[in-house]
This record gives sequence, C-alpha cells and structure tokens, in this order.
Amino acid sequence: IFLAVIFGVFIITWINSPLVVTVTGTGELSVPATSATVSFTVSASDASPQGAMDQVKTKASNLRRVLQSTGIEEKEIMESQVTAVPAAAYVAGATGYQASITMGAKSLNVAGVDALVSQLYSNGAIVVAQPVLSADKQSELEAQAMNEAMADAKKQANDLAKKNLKLIKKIVLITQASSASTATVTSKTESLGNEFKIAKAVQVSYKMW
Repeated sequence: IFLAVIFGVFIITWINSPLVVTVTGTGELSVPATSATVSFTVSASDASPQGAMDQVKTKASNLRRVLQSTGIEEKEIMESQVTAVPAAAYVAGATGYQASITMGAKSLNVAGVDALVSQLYSNGAIVVAQPVLSADKQSELEAQAMNEAMADAKKQANDLAKKNLKLIKKIVLITQASSASTATVTSKTESLGNEFKIAKAVQVSYKMW
C-alpha cells in the first residue's frame, strides 16, 4: 500500500509538473514574381477648378494609352475619381486650383517594370510608388511556407523532448506578437530582384511529460 501511495504521488506530481517550452518555427520559399502593380498620381493646375480637372483628365487619358502601349490590358488599369482643391491647400499663398487623379496598373512584364516607371514619369506622372510584385497562387505558397514553419517547430520540439527525456508532448498555444489570437502566424514577403521571398514565422508552446 505504501508503495502504491508513493507511486500515486509520483504520477500526480509528474502530470502536474510538465516541462513548458516555446519554439519558433520558420518556413521560406523563393518563387519568381509573375506580375507587378504600379500606382501613380497625375495632377494639373489652372485658374478654375474645371480647367484643372479637364487638364488632369487629359493627362490621365494619355497615361492610359502609354500603359496600353506596353501591353497592359484595359481591365488591369485602375483610375480614381478626379479631385480638385484650391492650390493654397498645398502651397501657402498660391492661387488657382489643383486637380489630381490616382491611377494603378498591373503588368505581367515584371522585367520591364523599371522602364515602365520611367515612361510614366516622362508622360506626366508626378509620383510613382514602389512597384508591388506578386506571384501566382500566392495563398497556396503562403500555406506551404506555413506548413514548413510548423514542421520546423515540431522538429525543434522533438529535439528538446529527446534532450530532456520527455516521451509525451502537447501543443498548448500557437501565437504571434501582433495578435491576441491563439492560432495565428506572422508573414513577410520580400522582393529579390524579380523573385518573391515568402517567409512565415510561428511560435508554438508545448507541454512535455
């Protein structure tokens, strides 16, 4: 009976005193970019608001033709509504009005995006944002990177379990720093020339016995 009691106490202590560890798993994929999205602004000034709006519309139409001449389809060109404000809103003491339109276009010619940006500036764009590269089936690629991150975390946990002579392990939490969710991941996508680097990082907490 005494041995049974001792054994029972040992089991209870063992169950209630797990080793808690947190590991960070990472997964990365490098894939060719298949498209680039370019956003830019065009503006014009005039003594009257209507004159400024008419001029900026003409510039936007010209830029639309430039985009199409590079092989970009009409459906891949976006254009905002024209806005006109007093020029004094931008420069103190200025007179007249300034109108602007924001445009964007998705090009499949990733290698030629630098030349496209140059053309946009040459044809009246005043600000061209950094092109945003993307890849086909990006959500599937991110899922694959996530699977690699989880596999990396599992491998690290297995190594720790062996090192500490733990036979049983259980996931108790999957977290990321920017979210209160218990099942979230962090994601980072970088452009490497004409390639995408998709990286996932996930923190996984385990209890081990």
